Amino acid sequence: MNRVDAVRLVAMLGAIEMCLVRRDAVTGPLLAQAARAAEGTSAAPYVQAAARLARAHDLSARTAGVAPVRKVTQALCRAAAQEAQAAALEGGGATSPTRDAGG
Repeated sequence: MNRVDAVRLVAMLGAIEMCLVRRDAVTGPLLAQAARAAEGTSAAPYVQAAARLARAHDLSARTAGVAPVRKVTQALCRAAAQEAQAAALEGGGATSPTRDAGG
């Protein structure tokens, strides 16, 4: 994942987290899109698990039974965002003066 893709994924996950808080109906489709964007990265398992939860449950429901699922989905998104942020900070394969100097 290059730096631009990592930053894009972080932004997507932030938007998804807000959708979870607002109980938006678009959470599931956004998670599916994020899962495709995260394929092949260290964030992928977290996003894929969150997308599976969104497919199995109506995260926009206002029932008490869905609240814990929404919280777990939110935690998975945060973990994925941490992975994507780490990739962005590492440069995603871009060269840096430290790497070029052998350090």
